[in-house]
Amino acid sequence: MASAPARIDLAGGWSDTPPISYEHGGAVACLAVLVDGKRPLKATCRTVNGGSGIKLRTESRSLDDESLLSSSEVTVHTLGDLADYNNPIAKCALLKCVLIQLELVPLDLIRSDNNSSIQSYLQTFCQQTDNVGLEIVSQSLLPQGSGMGSSSILAGCIIAAVAKCVGIQLTGCGDSTTSSNQVQVNDSSSLIHAVLMVEQLLTTGGGWQDNIGGLVGGLKLGSSDAHVLPLQTKVQRFDLPQELVYELNQRLCLIFSGKPRLAKNILSNVLRRWARRSEEIRTTVDGLVKGATEAIESIQAQDLDRLGSVMSQYWQYKIAMAGEDSGVKPPSVHSVLELLSSSGDIAGGTLCGAGGGGFLVLLASKGKASTDIKATVTESISNENNTGFDSFSWHKCTVSKDGLVVDVVHA
Repeated sequence: MASAPARIDLAGGWSDTPPISYEHGGAVACLAVLVDGKRPLKATCRTVNGGSGIKLRTESRSLDDESLLSSSEVTVHTLGDLADYNNPIAKCALLKCVLIQLELVPLDLIRSDNNSSIQSYLQTFCQQTDNVGLEIVSQSLLPQGSGMGSSSILAGCIIAAVAKCVGIQLTGCGDSTTSSNQVQVNDSSSLIHAVLMVEQLLTTGGGWQDNIGGLVGGLKLGSSDAHVLPLQTKVQRFDLPQELVYELNQRLCLIFSGKPRLAKNILSNVLRRWARRSEEIRTTVDGLVKGATEAIESIQAQDLDRLGSVMSQYWQYKIAMAGEDSGVKPPSVHSVLELLSSSGDIAGGTLCGAGGGGFLVLLASKGKASTDIKATVTESISNENNTGFDSFSWHKCTVSKDGLVVDVVHA
């Protein structure tokens, strides 16, 4: 069983996305967080002696009480049952891509042979000579299109759970020997690369910051150098004093905008703009990379007001990367940021991830807390009947020291 926190990107996102990360080099400052005190992304994998086939299941559950909201299930009996792995909206497509990335079966066979049984490949994969079945379940407590790295982090959870269950030695999947049944993952280099490859198989694209953000705990600066192939990511973790963690926990606030988005659509727009190499885009990417370092420096100096300014500048960079007409800046998000900035309630804020919807992360001004932010917005709704805020939901955001954790349970 693998679980992980979500992530908030503080500065630098888009510089991690191929081909930008290859051609320019990237740096992202990100923070692993619990949402309402919960690790919202989970995966389980188990072998079934005497069984057959692979049972795949995805679950969306409520953040409030973890009740089941929706699910999707597929049983893989033939190679052809994996053939829609590259369709992001196909049932259990992410799980299928993980199995392909972990080399359950060669990709060229999936493309050319639809009718052969999966069983012999499965037994080899599970290192079993007798019949065996495999069951994999992924679970998210975050709404679709959250912007908090859920699909990438979930892919890491799935890879870790499957690899540990079937005995694949993959750095960052709990492969080190410990006396405990619980493994905390800090060295995640192979896992981060595997997730990046899964996203390429899925055709959703994306970079490495989500993987680093949630699979490695706490505050990190992730980076990659230009013109280095294959892509190599570096992760630098920073220990935070307990009093600073307490202040961050008091001042950070998450608002779900009520508007989901598919990052793939905004990603396509950003990459088209990067391909033109306009002066605006080149300058913006330079600013993104610089902002990541500034975010880390601000936190190390315990200057959270400066961090808020960096986050707000980051939001402007995101808009510039995608373009004003891309849908990256929903009107309700623009309005609430203007309201809270003018009232002095926030030091800064940004939409998580690609933008366009999902979660808005805010940093309250010094001396204020998330409760003050909510009070100002609630009063605005009451006084002005601002229906743009009606779909908002409010959530606690706290720093998670631990990233991916793998638990082994023997039946």
